[in-house]
Amino acid sequence: MSGETSERLRLDRLLVSRGLGGRRDVQRLIRRGYVILEGDELRDPSQRVSIDLSLVVDGELSEPLPSLIVYHKPLHQLCTLRDPWGRSGLDHVLPLKWRESFHPVGRLDADTTGLLLFSSDGHLTQHLLHPKRKLTRRYRAVIQALPDNLRAQLQSGVKTQSGVFQATVEELLPFLIEEHDHFMEGYSPDHKAEGLIWLSVTEGKHRMVRRMLHNAGASVLALHREKYGQVELGDLAPGEYRIVEPQTIQALRSKT
Repeated sequence: MSGETSERLRLDRLLVSRGLGGRRDVQRLIRRGYVILEGDELRDPSQRVSIDLSLVVDGELSEPLPSLIVYHKPLHQLCTLRDPWGRSGLDHVLPLKWRESFHPVGRLDADTTGLLLFSSDGHLTQHLLHPKRKLTRRYRAVIQALPDNLRAQLQSGVKTQSGVFQATVEELLPFLIEEHDHFMEGYSPDHKAEGLIWLSVTEGKHRMVRRMLHNAGASVLALHREKYGQVELGDLAPGEYRIVEPQTIQALRSKT
């Protein structure tokens, strides 16, 4: 926002950002004395206030927006806020009062599941996506084949049409249907899986992980993101979200 800092904002803009109505609606609330701070009425829409204020607006407590939310994206859901063909997207993921204030941080393919971040802070989003930060993204992949030199290929770099990409292999196992079949949720049982790999990358280019695994001879049958920087998906169920703790956000911001 031009001329505004991340610490202070016009009162009317603050209320709009919290999903409390359009600009005219919140200006009307302010001028009528319906916005209360510690017992005092705030009646000037242009007054600059801290974005961290807790206010009472028309009798309801209004607290600061979270900066970052972690969401477990299910299989086949599109990473778009509005799909013109009515396909499942992100438009109804968050509560109504937050939807105009949050945006996804990057994206996952429709056939990739797992961790997706939502941010209400544009500066934080730029920090998370900037290539020089080299924030790690950890994935778990079920793969169709398990080449003997897969680990070495990924760690030395795999050539694709979009460039040469490297990955750190954290674990590599044979795929055992009796132990790992839950990793194949949503995929045809006709697919024969041979391997299970956990790998980390520091870039987020379109279908990069799938391309490098395919070109290394290990085509992906199922792909799931588990971690982004210091944010972990944990036991969050598909379709659910949680607010990222302030100390985790601070750790992300300190990554230079």
